[in-house]
Amino acid sequence: MAEYMSKLPYVGNLLEQRTIYPMSDTPSKPTRRTVPARLTEATPDRAGLGQWALASPMLIFVGWLAVDIFSAFSPIPWRWLDILLGSVLYVLLIVLPLGMAAHWLVTAFPRPFQHSGWDVTPLEPVPQAEIYMVRYDYVELFRAETTWSRRWLRAAQGWVYLEIFAIFAGAILMIPLFFSAAEFGFGQ
Repeated sequence: MAEYMSKLPYVGNLLEQRTIYPMSDTPSKPTRRTVPARLTEATPDRAGLGQWALASPMLIFVGWLAVDIFSAFSPIPWRWLDILLGSVLYVLLIVLPLGMAAHWLVTAFPRPFQHSGWDVTPLEPVPQAEIYMVRYDYVELFRAETTWSRRWLRAAQGWVYLEIFAIFAGAILMIPLFFSAAEFGFGQ
């Protein structure tokens, strides 16, 4: 068992690193050490299918709205052509740019967004016991090569970030709405 554990990357031999302190020698406040790390852009599994599924409620709602607005202002007399053209414009003018912008915004600030969209690789060994106590100092940052498939992956991740933001914003905005509704007697 000890031989297997010593071969694990960034864990080392836990049996040798583990130190048992008497109750009086334990520090009252744990110290947080800084470890240099490399950030590599994360690649979602299965071509981002999970991200598209997570973002689908918002995408369907916004898509329906965009296609309806396009159809209302379109001079074309055929509804099926309005839907087709509106859908293509929706994908090219809303889905791709907004998704990529959200992905860029979240990945531009890795520390406040808890490394979302990044794989963190420490450049020095971190024991398993310290893995959540370490603060990573980003020395290198590697983005993947920009191809069309990578653009769609970034857009998928970006729409998940937009969906999460909409959920949080909705939860916060519901608080004053609840109090104003309760003030007028609703829910009593």
